[in-house]
Amino acid sequence: MKQCPKCTRTYADDTLAYCLEDGSTLVSHREPQETLRIPSPPRATEWPSGPAPTPTPGYQTNNNKSRWPIYALGGLVLLVLLAGAAGILIFGYARMTASTAASNDNQRVETKDESSSNQSPSPSPTPRSSAALVGAWRTSVVENGQAQEITVTFLPDGDTRYLFKDARGRTATDKGTWQYSDGILFERFSSGASGKASIKWIDDNTVELTIIDNGVPSYIGMKRRYRRGW
Repeated sequence: MKQCPKCTRTYADDTLAYCLEDGSTLVSHREPQETLRIPSPPRATEWPSGPAPTPTPGYQTNNNKSRWPIYALGGLVLLVLLAGAAGILIFGYARMTASTAASNDNQRVETKDESSSNQSPSPSPTPRSSAALVGAWRTSVVENGQAQEITVTFLPDGDTRYLFKDARGRTATDKGTWQYSDGILFERFSSGASGKASIKWIDDNTVELTIIDNGVPSYIGMKRRYRRGW
């Protein structure tokens, strides 16, 4: 028979080594004689030496610590996967942007080539006199956000007639005078303002007029291509 020195519980099973209540090491216990007193429990220093059971919380702490490398490795793998996915997205976006830019450049080149091929032949070097301007000339332009059709009639006596028509079909007229010399057109309007423009002859019926000055700063440098009649 064995007995727990702390709780004094006795066990009939001699194969037990530790108390089932508090885990203390059991000691042998003999039934006392009637004339003897029950001996007091032995001191802690007199207990038989032996390995004490490891508390359950200790195993849980060790298990948690042993899992940290696994958590760290899992986090590292996750970061690598995220970085790889981000790299793939960035690379794909860069390729798509480069492809779009190349496509736009090709379209610009094709448009430019097509525009160049459709351009009228170079202006004739043969000089034109003022008589070549006599007649009605018309152009359609969008200037300062407004679309309009302009018809200019140069009369042989030096007078000018202007007809303006906007996108709604509304019209306005004006008149003035004109002179032409060495590729420069000089005009004076009914308001008293004067105008000056250079003329490049595309052919006998087409001219490109570049405004040098017409009293409105925003019009300086604008180009208008006029065709005779229509």
